Order: sequence, then C-alpha cells, then structure tokens
Amino acid sequence: MPDGPGPPSSWRVLWVAPVVLGLLVVLGLSIGTPGAPRGSTPSPSPAVVTAASADAPTPTGDVSSSRPGPRLRPADTPVVGSCSVRRVPTLRVLQFNIHFGISRNGGVDLGRLVTEIRAARPDLVSLNEVDDGTRRSLHADEAGYLAGATGLQAVYGPNLSWQGGLFGNAILTRYPVLDSRNLRLPVATGLEPRGLLTTTLRVGSRSVSFSSMHLTDGPEGRTSRVEQAQAVADLLRHASDPTIVAGDLNAQPGSRPVRILRAQFLDAQQEGGTGGGETIPETSPRSRFDYVLYDNAFAVVPGSTRVLPSASSDHRAVVTELALLPSRCAG
Repeated sequence: MPDGPGPPSSWRVLWVAPVVLGLLVVLGLSIGTPGAPRGSTPSPSPAVVTAASADAPTPTGDVSSSRPGPRLRPADTPVVGSCSVRRVPTLRVLQFNIHFGISRNGGVDLGRLVTEIRAARPDLVSLNEVDDGTRRSLHADEAGYLAGATGLQAVYGPNLSWQGGLFGNAILTRYPVLDSRNLRLPVATGLEPRGLLTTTLRVGSRSVSFSSMHLTDGPEGRTSRVEQAQAVADLLRHASDPTIVAGDLNAQPGSRPVRILRAQFLDAQQEGGTGGGETIPETSPRSRFDYVLYDNAFAVVPGSTRVLPSASSDHRAVVTELALLPSRCAG
C-alpha cells in the first residue's frame, strides 16, 4: 500500500456517492469493467458515518434507530458453562478485504462485490482496503455504494489520503450505530498508517462492540504488526460490551501478532471452522490472513465458519455465526 498522511480528525457525514456514481445508480448500472455483468439497481445510499479520529470528540446518539432488531435463530451451540443455549440472537459476521474494489481483471467492479456480500447474508461486515473518492476507483464512495446496495449502514474509518481521496477500513451493519471511533495504531516511520475502526451497536436491548482492523503487511512490517496487535488488545481489553473484532492481520496462525490477540479472544475458525481457513491468494489460498475473533460473551455456531471464494478481490472472505449469550452465560 502507498504511504501518505493520516486521516482528517474532523467528524463528518457523507451523503450519497459522488455524482458519477449517483448517475450510474439512477441508470441502474453497477460500476464495473466494460462487458462486466450488471447487477440489480442498488437502493439509495444511506448516510455514511466517518468515524471520529482518536483526537476528536466522539459523537453519540442512535443514528439508525429504524434498523431491524436482532435475528432470532436457533443457535446450534453446545452447552456453555452451566447454560443450555437454545434460541438466542445470532450474528452473521463477514470479514472481507475488498482490494479497493478493483477486480482481478483490473477494473472497478463494485456490482460483483455487492453480489458476493449479499450472498453471505451478513448482519455485520468488516471491510479492508476501502476507497473513498480516489482516482483508481473512479472517485466512488465505496462504503456508501456497498451499504446502499445491500441495505446496510456504513461507518468509514479512513487512515490514508491517496489519489485525491481516502483509503481505510469500513463496517457495514444491520444494527443501529450508537457510537464509532477510528483509533490510530502504531506504525514504523515510512509505512502506511493503520487504524482500528470500532463501533458500538444496539442489538436488541444490548450494546455490542464490533471492530475492523488491517495490520501492516510485508516483512518490513513485522515489528509494526506486533505493536499493532498489542495496541488492539490493550484498547479492547476493558470493553464493557460483548466484543467482536475482525480483519486482515497479514499474519499466519501461530505468529506473534495472532498469539497476542488469541490470548484475549477466541478464533471463529479454530472454534467453529470448516477447512483450513486460508484466504490468500484468492485463486489458490496458501495463507490464512483474515480472522473473526470474539470474546466469551459469544459462542460460535459449530461448523458455521467458512471461507468464501471471490471473483472480485485478491482475498477470500470469511463468514461465521456468533450466538450472543445471555449475560448469565458469559464468563
């Protein structure tokens, strides 16, 4: 990833995608390469909240109180402690590095991304490598477009100014957003800025913390990855709400960054996965870089964690189902 200055610290609300993207939506077109299949016309984009940076005031209040409540599904989970978990809220979580919306054939294809996200039927989505207004992605507001086309709300966490726009992580959610912050992570001089995008969501009568992260890549980022993993663990250690954190860690299971996070969180792949969980390179995955981690307020639905092929990114996505345990069962 290219280097550059960090994100602006002011709080802002972005309405609708840029003019070009808006015209495409009105015409019922998906953004794609010439000859790419057209998707269905996306619904109008909801407001995209850009999370407050670490040194800015944190906005509060329910900005999406009309969103539906939690899905009640039978959670086919084992007995947790002394609790028999039967019908509890189950959150379907998707982790996806979308490669700036640039498909393997080199063109911008947000329509195909929409199709893949919809097919996963997620309640919560962690997205990495998300552009907003950059030249390479045709100045698209990618988080806004994906939110509008999937019926979810977007929260954007920019970490880098790039090609006339911004670049960072995003969260899509079916649940009302009560609060959000984009916290800067430590990084060695000269390497790309990184952040932890954290939201507080209303799930039924409870609050849930959901975060998205993307740790530094490459051999030169080894030390930064360790420091970033430790910072994430420290930032989330004292969270009072049930906590999920997902992202592209650029690190294999057993590496020090993953061990740091696994000391505090459970790993959806290890606890409830099928296959080996490898996500990159997409065409023939050999490395497991993408993770969904959670604390003991949740129980993974056995066998629900899967890797999903993608025709629109250089990563495969990870999907899992997490049962939100009654307070008396967590521990």
